Amino acid sequence: MDKYTMIRKLEGHLNDVVSCEFSPDGALLATASHDTRVIVWDPHIGSILLELGHLFPFPTPIFAGGANDHWVNSVAFCHDGMHIASIADDKILRFWSIDADCPVEVAPLYNGISCGFSPDGHVLATGSRDGSVHFWATPKQVSSLQHLCRMALRRVMATSSVEKLAIPSQIVHYLTYRKSDQCELLNVKA
Repeated sequence: MDKYTMIRKLEGHLNDVVSCEFSPDGALLATASHDTRVIVWDPHIGSILLELGHLFPFPTPIFAGGANDHWVNSVAFCHDGMHIASIADDKILRFWSIDADCPVEVAPLYNGISCGFSPDGHVLATGSRDGSVHFWATPKQVSSLQHLCRMALRRVMATSSVEKLAIPSQIVHYLTYRKSDQCELLNVKA
């Protein structure tokens, strides 16, 4: 490849997009914006899978464009592909699960502007406007075999390829990270 080419443009934020990070399997993209939201996308087809709000209710487009003290400055995916960290101007560090639209844990963080997980996912580093870096121990969790298989498959298959598989729709929804009315894979009938 002798030049970079634009493949797709994702539109959905109402203000500056200031941070982007792919999930470890490449199946998801998390974007942080000054519109007070983190959006989790399927980058292969450009659809929004999850919106993680830092201000409730979500601001109107006019309010999202101004200073609102909830600008999201940074987003990071954990190595397990199930957890996201975000930092906003409201002085709160949030830990999210991709299975929920509310934080699973929050912590105070003043002047935070960036974050990133260690390769093993056991530490989150956060950078601050005062020149300091804070380290946060994260819970040690073992991903389910089901999720590990999903990540292995998604590392080599785009969404369009997964959708063509001759498998039940509930499994397709799971493999493509779409919520499907509390789909229980154990109850799926082939």
